Amino acid sequence: AVGQFKGVFCIYPLPEDGSDDLPLMLQHVPSSKPQKCIIRVYVIKCEELQAQDSNGKNDPYLRVYLGKERLVNDKDSYIPNTLDPIFGKMFEIKATLPIEHKLKIQVMDWDLLSADDLIGETVIDLEDRYLTKFRATCGLSKSYCIDGTNLWRDNQRPTDLLEQICKRRGLPEPVYQDARRCQVAGQQYFLTAGDELVAPKEELGPAKERLALKVLNHFDLVPEHLELRPLYNPLRPGLECGKMQMWVDIFPEDAGYPARPINVSPRKPDEYVLRVIIWNVQEVPLDEAATLTGEMMSDIYLKGWLRDSGEKKHKTDVHYRSLDGEGNFNWRWIMPFEYIPAEKMMV
Repeated sequence: AVGQFKGVFCIYPLPEDGSDDLPLMLQHVPSSKPQKCIIRVYVIKCEELQAQDSNGKNDPYLRVYLGKERLVNDKDSYIPNTLDPIFGKMFEIKATLPIEHKLKIQVMDWDLLSADDLIGETVIDLEDRYLTKFRATCGLSKSYCIDGTNLWRDNQRPTDLLEQICKRRGLPEPVYQDARRCQVAGQQYFLTAGDELVAPKEELGPAKERLALKVLNHFDLVPEHLELRPLYNPLRPGLECGKMQMWVDIFPEDAGYPARPINVSPRKPDEYVLRVIIWNVQEVPLDEAATLTGEMMSDIYLKGWLRDSGEKKHKTDVHYRSLDGEGNFNWRWIMPFEYIPAEKMMV
């Protein structure tokens, strides 16, 4: 191969009157001039990575390439001994399309003595996403918020986007009767009371922008989503080496700088201490017989632990030769653990 062709082939119907004037079917084609863009790469986590180390685990970290240039080497942030690492990383880079259009994300295995191994990689063509008519540069949100966790992250407002989409698809410009009513291609759209419930009222943007966004969501545009991309290793072509949860946002610089990036870093657990007080026990089965008297008895003690916490097991002392199934301890266990309230999960 000496190059790559990207284009569109169209079949034009011949005019019935036999004239040579063919209709212009391709309009508003994107400029072929180089376009400077801001690229934000969000990597959430990887799943089911192929093990590289002798212990059946990996010490994974990320590398990001644009073309042949390595822009990110996150070796210092490797995650030890796991096949399902949670990265929670965002990398912001700059690219000039179509000159630099191949984005490659590698998952590497850190090694102390030998060279690091490639676990798998995924390649994304940024130019294809920039040029598609489905607008894959930045996933379309369901709500327009000017603050909060659902902050609008595109560098263009919904009203500007709607005007561009109508122009590119040969539709008349949207007509706004007021901030809550709009007509596009003969179809009426309204803001309803239910549209106010998508976010806290103080975080919602202007009604006109929310109305334009509601119209945009009726077009076949790429929605806000999380990608699950397979990872492959060039040494084992066709064999999947794991999966990566991620997404990419592309922002043309001439449209302005985008809003602040989304914080995707893993939640930090809160530290807790569980204190268990053991006074006594009753009605314990008597399973042993005394050597001399033959009376039934039991040597009683308690053992406990926090499941899935990795914490050591705790034991009380032993109440020897209980003849009635009772044992007195006056014992205390102290069990430290970490807990994420939002996920209701102990780590």
